[in-house]
Amino acid sequence: MSAPNRKGMGLGDALGIWLAIGFIVIFGGGTYAAAHLGSWAAGIDAPPAHPIDLIAGLAKGRASWPVQSTIAAALMAGLVLVLAIVVLVAWRQGASKRARVDKAARYLGRGKSLAAFSEKGAKATAERLGVKDTPGIVVGKVVSTGQTFIQSWEDLSLDIWGPRTGKTTSRVMPAILDAPGAVVSTSNKRDVVDGTRGIRVLTAPVWVFDPQKIAQEEPDWWWNPLSYVTDEEKAYKLTQHFSVGSRTPGSKPDAYFDPKAEDTLASYFLAAALGDLPITQVYLWVTEQVSQEPIEILKEHDYELQYKGLESTLKLADKQRDGIFGTAEKMIQCLKSRNTLRWVAPATGTFVRTDTRRQFNPHAFATSKETIYILSKEGAGSAAPLTTALTVAIAEAMEERAERSGGRLPKPALFALDELANVVRWAALPDQFSHYGSKGLIVMGILQSWSQGVELWGEANMRKIWSAANVKVYGGGVAEEGFLRALSDLIGDYSYTNVSISSGKSGSSRSRQEAKERIFDVSNLAELDRGRAVVLASGAPATLVRTMPWYTGPHKDAVEASIKEYSPRPEEEAVPATAVPATNPWVTG
Repeated sequence: MSAPNRKGMGLGDALGIWLAIGFIVIFGGGTYAAAHLGSWAAGIDAPPAHPIDLIAGLAKGRASWPVQSTIAAALMAGLVLVLAIVVLVAWRQGASKRARVDKAARYLGRGKSLAAFSEKGAKATAERLGVKDTPGIVVGKVVSTGQTFIQSWEDLSLDIWGPRTGKTTSRVMPAILDAPGAVVSTSNKRDVVDGTRGIRVLTAPVWVFDPQKIAQEEPDWWWNPLSYVTDEEKAYKLTQHFSVGSRTPGSKPDAYFDPKAEDTLASYFLAAALGDLPITQVYLWVTEQVSQEPIEILKEHDYELQYKGLESTLKLADKQRDGIFGTAEKMIQCLKSRNTLRWVAPATGTFVRTDTRRQFNPHAFATSKETIYILSKEGAGSAAPLTTALTVAIAEAMEERAERSGGRLPKPALFALDELANVVRWAALPDQFSHYGSKGLIVMGILQSWSQGVELWGEANMRKIWSAANVKVYGGGVAEEGFLRALSDLIGDYSYTNVSISSGKSGSSRSRQEAKERIFDVSNLAELDRGRAVVLASGAPATLVRTMPWYTGPHKDAVEASIKEYSPRPEEEAVPATAVPATNPWVTG
């Protein structure tokens, strides 16, 4: 990286000067010591004590230089050579661990400027919050000083890491392993489940919500999404998760059909919840269009505006009504998946109240130290509406518990939301993000790019959530010029002095000029070395850290044991069947 090197004289010039000084000191000091040691060993008069007199005497032959002095000089030269080799080997080993960007670390955060995020500062915050087991989430080691950079248990974070940059091993898994309370983990892969499940289950029960068979988990428990619907407001919120979760990223909703479809779905969700019916009944009502059952249920429970709204919709012209119900059906497409329904509807032959499987209760979870892994794929057939609904139901249950506990959860709860724009399409998160930290809901949102957030929330809301995050982490692997330029501006400049020397007939002159240059330009950030991350934290300068994957930490053995226990066994290679010629009477007779 060229920019951070430009400060005063060049690196090569400085190195040459220091080598020259070192040679003079070692050669002169060695000669002086060898002359005195040799004279003492030979039993002759000591040479002059002053170094200049000694050198002059040796040059003119007036000072003695016995054989013993030559031996002493050779021994000292050998010792210096051995030390030089040791230093060179150590330097080369250190250089192999240094990344290209590490030379910029001296211009970034260090020491007292990071006091709030040091181990001491994080411990003080943890003790104030009643957490004794762990001071916070380790983000990494500061490259310039080696001090640990810790995200405290009231700091919310937003990470942007490109694909295959180590976010799971360096951020998600270590955070889950150190969490003092309940954990909500979202992902589109099973690696987080396999690596942390064995440790978390030692603290409290573990739940794995796997409607798309990512971890091949069997549904020995289920969650009823309609248990969340306690009134018309909750019904509308649930509808929003289906509306946003089913929408193609970047597409815009229809100004007429989408709102009408959402209104219809909200009324159907409310009716099904009031009638103790499974969520599958909502899909049947939508496809039937003309069912009077939801209207009767809403009438029975005095939801006048809702049932009259449904009556009005059913009386619309066929083309309008078909458009509304067609849009609603698209929003709940994920309910057609039999695998998905095994997790959110009663088992075959049972009802909501008679299914004997454990039923997940977000409010009970909010009072525990349990862990839930919520898995879903992106793209066609995604269960994102349901994974989002489950995540939000847990968050709201925890908010309610925090309000009952004086405004904050007794133990911070971690929401490690990997693949935030895919698995959990939480449209309202930017508006709620800023106050979660004070309530003990520690959200660690992770995106693959800035544009992912823009597709989900829009530019204004993406800026809002980015600004609200106490800790922002960029882990590399992104090639979006606009985002990288803005990040470069936030990191800032460094000052340096340019020294120029000019000579002429009247002699030479030296001029000094103060200048500034970017610490990281766009290309530096685009090619950020793996194992490095840039951290922007509230009240602290930008900092370059060395990431700390789980296999470098204290949980290494436990994680490996968990992976061994829960990872799928590799399939045995199929044995090819022996080829037997088929008997064909038309050919063989």
